[in-house]
Amino acid sequence: MTDPRVRRWGALAAALVGGYLMYVALDTTTDAGTSVWTFLLGLALWVAVAAVLLRFYTPGAETFSADEVGVAPEWRVARFLRLGADAAPLYLGVRLFLGYQWLHAGWGKLTNPAWVETGTALQSYWTRAATVPASGSPPVAYPAYRALLQYMLDNEWYTWFAKLIVAGELLVGLGILLGGLTAVAALGGLLLNFSFMYAGSVSSNPTLILLEAMVIYGWRTAGWWGLDRFLLPWLGTPWGRKAQPARAAPVEEAPPVGVRPA
Repeated sequence: MTDPRVRRWGALAAALVGGYLMYVALDTTTDAGTSVWTFLLGLALWVAVAAVLLRFYTPGAETFSADEVGVAPEWRVARFLRLGADAAPLYLGVRLFLGYQWLHAGWGKLTNPAWVETGTALQSYWTRAATVPASGSPPVAYPAYRALLQYMLDNEWYTWFAKLIVAGELLVGLGILLGGLTAVAALGGLLLNFSFMYAGSVSSNPTLILLEAMVIYGWRTAGWWGLDRFLLPWLGTPWGRKAQPARAAPVEEAPPVGVRPA
């Protein structure tokens, strides 16, 4: 395992197996027994691979400014998941599952005329969410969000908003799966998940939110096995771009000795 190539190929195989186990464990059609053992097996595989990769990880130098809380060095595991290049395969398994989930959801809507043509599927969804039943709790807990849904219904926003949701789900899936602007794609997924949950739909949203938060935490390395390996160094980050230093004024040369300045 000291050979980096062996570690990378082994980690890649583990990531592929882990992504499949996660899919089986969290698929709604899987029976309870299979779901339990595949989830535990996938979790054990993830922890085992992380432990092996962590053995070969050397943290970089750490300095703190006067504005930071520099009580102690960062926990080695947390720093590895946040900055370690060898942590990329751990995120790859998560990305395979997330990417498939979003692409599957988006493709199902893309091939449904009620989503991409009339928007009636979204209209029905908003109508159910905004309706206050005669007894019991309404699907939407917050009145402000219910009022927003009702406003969009009254103005027939569903005719174009449904297409926006379809495009959003497909773009989130592609971004996460290919590792291109991975954290931005995961953030878009979070926005969609929270929107669905605020409308009263739980489904798999909590699971996706947890995994997307994990990807955002490791945004530097989550897409290292993907397009971000080339995109991030090329694009940089808005908060990492320093202002160009002002050009210094030309320095006047002193006159030769014995010559008076004009």
